[in-house]
Amino acid sequence: MNSDRLLLDKIKKNLRTKIIGREIITFEHTTSTMDIAKQMLGNSVKEGTTIFAERQTKGRGRSGREWFCPEGKGLLFTIILRPTILPEKSYLLMGFLAVAAVKTIRDMFNLPVEIDWPNDLVINKKKLGGIVIETQNETGKDVNYIVGIGINVNLSKQELPRHVDKPVTSLAIEKETFIDRTRLARALLQNLDSWYLILKEERYDYIVEKWQELCANVGQKMIIRENGQEYSGNLEGISNSGELMLLLDNGCKKPFRIEHTIVNHNNKR
Repeated sequence: MNSDRLLLDKIKKNLRTKIIGREIITFEHTTSTMDIAKQMLGNSVKEGTTIFAERQTKGRGRSGREWFCPEGKGLLFTIILRPTILPEKSYLLMGFLAVAAVKTIRDMFNLPVEIDWPNDLVINKKKLGGIVIETQNETGKDVNYIVGIGINVNLSKQELPRHVDKPVTSLAIEKETFIDRTRLARALLQNLDSWYLILKEERYDYIVEKWQELCANVGQKMIIRENGQEYSGNLEGISNSGELMLLLDNGCKKPFRIEHTIVNHNNKR
């Protein structure tokens, strides 16, 4: 057996979380950990249940895009969450997840990872990973969110996916060394849990502040397509209601919600 396999007992060793990761399941391979999470929702699954897979045959990213990572070379996992927030504040899920992931990687590896709005993790404009959120309401009462996170960990340059919309990288490439995936998984779960508790405490402004601080797009020239129309301007930041605030070329300011926008970056810094 590959000594770098994600083993349940090793992930749980010294893991002290209150919600995220209190139940952990590992798979050698599956279509997608998101699919497994959906199947589990009807079985009174605990909030915070986390599903890891070494290989996915139909991993997916935002807007239905495919997410590919060679077997045993990344961290591919899904978390089931039931936050008591109003639907209009669901943008905060992306915020706390992205902040927790970025801060974990910065703290562990001292790498300049940032958030590429709204859901990518990037290092020097190269994609390292991504986050996808799907809403499920199986019970008729509580809203279930299934959160998928994928991070390229030990991919070599030869293993990076080709024919993608932006340059891609991995932690091993950036650090020029082999990465302990189990240690990273444990640290991610710990930080994700801590930031989820901040969300539960309704410290929304704090999450948005950190989200904006770690967002690579602030100050960039951007083109945003909304409802078939294009808008061009400079990104001023993220509002407390989770909207992108764009200073348009005509001098007006316009907010854009995550779920309604398609973003093209122009003249990246």
